Amino acid sequence: MPEVSVQGGVERGHSPVQGFVAGVSATASKTDTPIIETPQSISVVTADEIQARNARSLTQALRYTAGTTVEPRGNTAVRLDQMSIRGYSPATFLDGMRIAGGRDANPSIDPYRMERVEVLRGPASVLYGTTPPGGMVNVVTKRPTDERIREILVEGGNRDSRRVAGDLSGRLDSEGKFLGRVLGSYSEGDGELDETRTRRYFFSGALTWRPDTDTSVTVFGHYQRDPESASYGSVPSWGSALPNPNGRIGTRFYDGDPNLERSNRTNYMMGWLAEHRVNSALTFRQNVRYLHTQGEYRSVYHSLTSADLRRTQRSIFGTDANLDAFTVDNQAQLTLRTGPAQHTVLVGLDYYRLLNDVYTGSAAYNTAAGRRTLQQDLFNPRYANQGSVWPGFSSYSSQRQNQLGLYLQDQVKIGQLVLLAGGRLDWSDSTTENSSVATQRRTSVARQKDHAATVRLGAVYLFDNGFAPYVSYSESFEPQSGTDRFLNPFEPTTGRQYEVGLRYQPPGTTLSFSIAAYDLLRQNVLSTDAVNPQFSTQQGETTTRGLELEAKASLAEGLRLTAAFTLQDVEYTRSNNSTTIDYAIEGRASGGSVPLQGKTPAGQPRTSASAWLDYTAPEGRLQGLGVAGGVRYLGSSYGDDANTFKVRAATLFDMALRYDLGQLGRNLEGMLASVNVTNLADTRYINSCSGYAWCWYGYGRTVTAGLRYRF
Repeated sequence: MPEVSVQGGVERGHSPVQGFVAGVSATASKTDTPIIETPQSISVVTADEIQARNARSLTQALRYTAGTTVEPRGNTAVRLDQMSIRGYSPATFLDGMRIAGGRDANPSIDPYRMERVEVLRGPASVLYGTTPPGGMVNVVTKRPTDERIREILVEGGNRDSRRVAGDLSGRLDSEGKFLGRVLGSYSEGDGELDETRTRRYFFSGALTWRPDTDTSVTVFGHYQRDPESASYGSVPSWGSALPNPNGRIGTRFYDGDPNLERSNRTNYMMGWLAEHRVNSALTFRQNVRYLHTQGEYRSVYHSLTSADLRRTQRSIFGTDANLDAFTVDNQAQLTLRTGPAQHTVLVGLDYYRLLNDVYTGSAAYNTAAGRRTLQQDLFNPRYANQGSVWPGFSSYSSQRQNQLGLYLQDQVKIGQLVLLAGGRLDWSDSTTENSSVATQRRTSVARQKDHAATVRLGAVYLFDNGFAPYVSYSESFEPQSGTDRFLNPFEPTTGRQYEVGLRYQPPGTTLSFSIAAYDLLRQNVLSTDAVNPQFSTQQGETTTRGLELEAKASLAEGLRLTAAFTLQDVEYTRSNNSTTIDYAIEGRASGGSVPLQGKTPAGQPRTSASAWLDYTAPEGRLQGLGVAGGVRYLGSSYGDDANTFKVRAATLFDMALRYDLGQLGRNLEGMLASVNVTNLADTRYINSCSGYAWCWYGYGRTVTAGLRYRF
């Protein structure tokens, strides 16, 4: 009889997960591999966990994830999914394909689309090409399901927030050869800062065709617009992180001008995810996506504090950005046996093309529209009739980038020993042209060609009692533009990591515990040339050493837990660069220049910890009632690269309540009411600073109430 493949009930790297504990991931290997057999640190945040905490952004979904520092700009730059992993800004991927858009056109991924969020810590270039050494974030979106889903969500909360969303999925024919899914959402509300608003709407559709049990093709499309996205400003350190004789700056202080503020982003994407199993040993996959994104940004922002520390002097900046990106990833997976060894071999060829055009305009606070016009009282702000004038665009930049990668990976299982070896060759080229808008003449052209080879090695041993120690080595690379004083083009900046860890998954349980220690080095970092300071050399190095613990579990019926602890030490270990201590006060001299070597980058806390406990009563009088509580500890961090002042640590509390209204009567079956509160005590805290001029308050108390109806 012909072999029949049954996928129902088998977890895959893109499939839904019940609860908080995922058993399989494809991010670390591009194959459906049990997490316990993966020799590198990885975290999975499931859709159930995202829903339980009612995360409203990608960064909020990762608040309880080890090794990850989220929301560096606190309650201000909510338009961007900013974070760091092991001391570095990560690359963001969507369904295994890179997301790019510069800053002002960068697409923000709505949590209602997320099936799971996977964080791979450490270098990932062997499978994904150009990536920072700290790691990557891969968002897996919701796909069409065999299960029938009919859902409507209505929410409201403080700051005049509201949202309505819907999700329809299921079979389109009786045989299940065609599956469809449609997602949509509209949300709006006041921003965390005065005079700011947020608004978003999106529509996603996907169609899966399964002509037989060995073939699956999912075609998808997505459209999203964010016509209002709050602000991108800051507050000075004087009066927020540091004392100010005039008092404390309010957490809702807005440094901009509502008549000039603009953030209007639009993105759409389309493509397909195809898989065909030739036989029990060979499988082909192809993932393709085209992305277009554009954004308009205008802002008045704080740049200098007056001598009496009472007023902010501001500048104007804005861009118009258009970006097109094409990605294709071709994979062949072969399963074979050589003696006692079971091999899973992956061969891939991927290509990425980026076209990015940006118009930029700016003006200093003393030339844009007069110093008096662009000043604002930090303690008694007036937002109406500020008279800010947009100066127009002054420069235009056009970037064309191509990257081609060939990779090979072998996962070998010999009894209880799992080995992994991978290698990759990359070829990339980029051309950047800069022009003056006024003269319409090209001012500079930079062309760069790079190639790089990266490797990855790892080993895991699976003990019968559920313990799985592992060790791994991995590399990354990032192309750099420019030349040294001898006109030699710069080599790519590289990263390498040694990691040892231990996972524990007792057989027959839904408990997952992991601990990892690592040594991460970033090399070939640009550093000032000591002979000719007008040029740079690649003598700089930064290191991160750390320890991470993470636990996810279903401890008993209805009881779920997630906890994390991070200890990290980030340091400039080699650098000719120096940083100026700029107090950002009018008329006050700087504190001089300080070498970066031996310093810790601003905004990188040494310690952080979190825990979330979630319980739903399975029976009795309280059946259907759910209660959850969380605590987050954000360790102190330096406020500037010179390490001259610190941002204090903060402890925050979150909670959630929900009730299955179906317990009250059959007419209410399928309805779930919920209330979520973040920063329950409304703690005032600074999330981070990047100098004396720029600090960011964290989110205040946020309350949302929702009704979810499945029918």
